[in-house]
Amino acid sequence: MLRIVDSIDFAIGWLCRATIIVTGVFLTLVMTANVIARYVLATGGFGFAQELPTLLFPWFIMAGVTLAALGGAHMAVEWLYGKLEDTGRVRLMAFGNLLVILSFGVLAWQSLVVAAIAGAERSPVLGLPNSIGYYCVAAGAVLVAVVTATATLRILMLDWNARPATNVEEMPL
Repeated sequence: MLRIVDSIDFAIGWLCRATIIVTGVFLTLVMTANVIARYVLATGGFGFAQELPTLLFPWFIMAGVTLAALGGAHMAVEWLYGKLEDTGRVRLMAFGNLLVILSFGVLAWQSLVVAAIAGAERSPVLGLPNSIGYYCVAAGAVLVAVVTATATLRILMLDWNARPATNVEEMPL
């Protein structure tokens, strides 16, 4: 079971890192090209370059949110855990994680509801449905729920020390 949990986390981590790299590079190239085009072209830049960031940036952000959840890098209040024994810590974290999973499940569901509504509208230049960003939020919410579930399984199978924790040395100042 632990091998399956690790495989799920690895696959999600790989997917999110690839998403960040691809969207980050693409956004940088398009925005840089558009800045140059504003000075070179009589049209004042590329029309599509105004729409692409609003379509791609949510994927970039949600991949980062999922990676933060995967690595335990989200803000946390840990003072209560310090007052409990290991069994109490595990139970409290499992309960808290269950609330997170349910909350992100609701967020995913509601994002799909809004996406169905927003899909009727199209972006003016590219003609893409405006639901793309909402689908991104739904996908990201599902991924956060999954990595929270795998973290919960890991601490339930092993112990308190198996929780995801980011190395403080890797954090930006």
